Amino acid sequence: MTKQGAKILIVDDEPASLESLCVILEHGCELFMAETAQAGLDCLSQNKIDLILLDVDLPDQSGFDVCKKIKAGAETKHIPVIFLTGFEGLVFEAQAFQAGAVDFITKPASPYRVLMRVNAHIKAEHHVKLRSDVKP
Repeated sequence: MTKQGAKILIVDDEPASLESLCVILEHGCELFMAETAQAGLDCLSQNKIDLILLDVDLPDQSGFDVCKKIKAGAETKHIPVIFLTGFEGLVFEAQAFQAGAVDFITKPASPYRVLMRVNAHIKAEHHVKLRSDVKP
C-alpha cells in the first residue's frame, strides 16, 4: 500500500452507520463524511475522492439522484459508487445500478463484506486491510 491511502467519501445520515464504517475503514484510508446529499456533493467538489459509499435514504434527496449527478459530472463520473443501505430487494438494487453504482451492500454489513467490496472497486495500491481486532 502506498503512503497515502484511499480517499473514501461516506454519505449517510445515520450516526451509527458512519461510526461503524469509520471503525472498519479508518486503518489505511482517508475518510470524508457527510450526513446530507448536498454536503456529500460539496465534499466531492473540494476533494479528490477514490470511492463513495452512499446511502439511498438521505434527508435532502435520494441517493439514487445523487449517484446520477456524480455520474453526469465530467470530473466525477469515474468514481466508483457503492450503495450501502438498509433497503433490500431487487428493485432497489436495480435502481442503484441504473443510477450508475458499481455495487450494492445491504445493512447491516459485516466488516469483511464492506472491505471486500471496497477493495474490489479501488486501485490496487489503495487496498485496505482488515484490522486485527475487527472480526469478519
